[in-house]
Amino acid sequence: MSLKNAFFLAASALTMAAATAAPITPTFSTFGTLAGATFAGTGIPNTAVAITNFNSGELVLGLTAHQRFVGANLANDGAGTFTAFPGISTFSPSPADPYATWNFGIYIGGTGLSNYAFGLLYDFDTAVGNDASTHGATGPAPYVPSAGFPLIGGAGQTSWNLGMNFLAAPATGIVPPAGSFNPNALGEYTFALVAYRINQTAGAPAFTEVARSAIRVNVVPEPGSLALVGLALAGVGLVASRRRR
Repeated sequence: MSLKNAFFLAASALTMAAATAAPITPTFSTFGTLAGATFAGTGIPNTAVAITNFNSGELVLGLTAHQRFVGANLANDGAGTFTAFPGISTFSPSPADPYATWNFGIYIGGTGLSNYAFGLLYDFDTAVGNDASTHGATGPAPYVPSAGFPLIGGAGQTSWNLGMNFLAAPATGIVPPAGSFNPNALGEYTFALVAYRINQTAGAPAFTEVARSAIRVNVVPEPGSLALVGLALAGVGLVASRRRR
């Protein structure tokens, strides 16, 4: 069972928690190495992770962004903001189903996972400072380990791409954001991995947020593209200068 299915398995009996009316900004206890995290892949860096440690290790949440399969790893500012370049991954399932050249990695660990539900907030809109209420949301759903679940050191972890079809399709346990993901677009994407306490009190909300890790990914032009634009502008300026003489 994938982490996706673990998020969604029991979600048909759950109500989506209301998103907080505020932009998602980088949030973490520490930013750096999350020992033991592989994000269910091979060679995915674990040295630039937004880590939230809740209640002395009862919950450990981690979010990161990384290059998809090949290329230099994404730069980051050491404070939860990553820089990626636009483009379609050559490892996409097909040209009609384009993935970005970068992924985001999810980590859930700790000693008390059964006491909580988890969900992810993500967006397709490249505008800066999008409100959390405009984001897509998975869950909240209980952590459901099973024989096929990617349990590594007692943790659930995976790496997703905004181009993955399930993130754009309404389904049990998922409400996608408006619009569609364009891997060639420039702009800002924000993500929040959220832990919720499951409330048992009658009349109380089904879930109460207790912790989150959040990151930002800025997609900017590749340096080579900027150089070409600069040369083109310089050429236009030279032609204009010659015409004035």
